[in-house]
Amino acid sequence: MGLTEIEREAITSSFSLINNQEQRFTSFFYDCLFDMAPLIKPMFKRDRKLIEEHFYMIFCAAVDNIHHLDTIRSTLLELGARHRDYGVKVSHFPIVKSALILAIQHELKGQSNASIENAWSNYYDELAAIILEGMLADKIA
Repeated sequence: MGLTEIEREAITSSFSLINNQEQRFTSFFYDCLFDMAPLIKPMFKRDRKLIEEHFYMIFCAAVDNIHHLDTIRSTLLELGARHRDYGVKVSHFPIVKSALILAIQHELKGQSNASIENAWSNYYDELAAIILEGMLADKIA
């Protein structure tokens, strides 16, 4: 089930506020993630700044392509395959979603509301489904 036009608008308009504070947003996201699931922190072997930059690059691409998700589908599938190799489990996805919503709430402060959070939640589910598809695909294609 795709996003509604109202959800797309909620995401793009709230993203314009988040995008002004890229470093603070990504840092808060990873702080939340590691606080919620400290056992996954060792999976992140690269420099945290590089990890945050990569996350934000994918995050921006997802927003930029919100009307044409097929444009980044192969990137998301490849991301899923890499996540499998890193040891990511299906059970990690709800934790990441919670950390993302918390980071969005934090960044938007009083401007966040249920409509915006539900839109982001629904979009995360769409993106995660593609990433999971790549993660669960056979290694030999």
